[in-house]
Amino acid sequence: MKRILTIIAGILGVLVGLGFVFPAVAQWRNTGAMTGLSVALLLLGIALTVGGGGAAFHGIREKLR
Repeated sequence: MKRILTIIAGILGVLVGLGFVFPAVAQWRNTGAMTGLSVALLLLGIALTVGGGGAAFHGIREKLR
């Protein structure tokens, strides 16, 4: 049960992280610049995406053992 929750939390972390990353990248593409808040949200999104991916990968790897 713990592995399944780890996988679900990891997938949710990836999705929430991408929800922060995509708008910041779209703003950068459209305006050619990013505000300080957009940079902060971009970095937060990258951290959530990487952390969530790592958690999901860890849960899947433990499930396969």
